[in-house]
Amino acid sequence: MINTYTGTKGKEGRSNPGLKEGLNTFTWNMRYPGATVFDGMIIWSARPQRGPMAPIGEYNVTLKTGDVEKNTSFKLEMDPNLEGVTAADIQEQFDLAMAIRDKVSEANEAVILIRDIRAQAKEVKANAKLKAQIEDVLSKMRVIEEDLYQVQNQSGQDPLNFPIKLNNRLASLQRSVESGQAKPTDASYVVFEELSGELEGHLSKLNDILNGEFKKLNEVLPEKISLDKK
Repeated sequence: MINTYTGTKGKEGRSNPGLKEGLNTFTWNMRYPGATVFDGMIIWSARPQRGPMAPIGEYNVTLKTGDVEKNTSFKLEMDPNLEGVTAADIQEQFDLAMAIRDKVSEANEAVILIRDIRAQAKEVKANAKLKAQIEDVLSKMRVIEEDLYQVQNQSGQDPLNFPIKLNNRLASLQRSVESGQAKPTDASYVVFEELSGELEGHLSKLNDILNGEFKKLNEVLPEKISLDKK
């Protein structure tokens, strides 16, 4: 399953299934779902919400309305104007773009988790000693958050003043990989490995905190902080 689209009354359009009586048109953008994002996220020179372009191949589509269900198939074919590019090249480009997208999601999901923990911690009623311990743990998580995302960004122009962080660098790499239809460059793989290693380091630090200091602290808090995704 690549994606599903559900019609919404009053929002008919080429990219949204229509619900009006009669003939409706829907156009698939030929892209997979984008990376996980969070409210207020500002990224420079990239659109992580935009998933990788689907590779060449045969696809199935199912249309459901009421009790009626129809199935058909279609093909995505090579652009006849491309020269020196093979179907294998396009597939390789897609595979790398998907791998990068997933790393962007990992980085953003870590930011979401840290922010959710911080929001819950504000509601915990604890004595001064426990509050100090909470703030100490949160400050360590905040360092990781700031390595993953440029928290000073408040507008689309702020990245001109503040350096982009890891999630932005990954998202920009995906944009670079998908510039045109061609086999990814060797440099793209080198950068991907470097950024993936950097991300693994930050996530490892976060897991150490969650399984160490945070876990011990959470056990003595009067109100437990949940790590379940919301």
